[in-house]
Amino acid sequence: MDSTAIIRPTPFRIIREIILTDAQYHRFQSDLLAERPYIAARTKLTGYDRETGGFCCLLVTSRNRKDGILVDGEGYHYARYAAYVPNKQALDLRGVVRDNLDLKSKER
Repeated sequence: MDSTAIIRPTPFRIIREIILTDAQYHRFQSDLLAERPYIAARTKLTGYDRETGGFCCLLVTSRNRKDGILVDGEGYHYARYAAYVPNKQALDLRGVVRDNLDLKSKER
């Protein structure tokens, strides 16, 4: 039997980290196909990068969670392509812009 992986890892780069409240993250995680304003506002940042041969994506998470979801909206206002990250601590987030939407919602 051939042990070659059928699905190969795809290179990616995290462009933005989107921090939601726990409730917002739960809603997002429960319905990835729903349009979200925070994806719509950043969808032009995501997509395939021909120069690097990888995908530019958002990391959507909450402050109190260890997990997160990588999102490539590919021009849409929802998570058109998504990948679950069980441990966001394993990601290199140095230099990644963080949008603290959880703090902004508390200010309102």
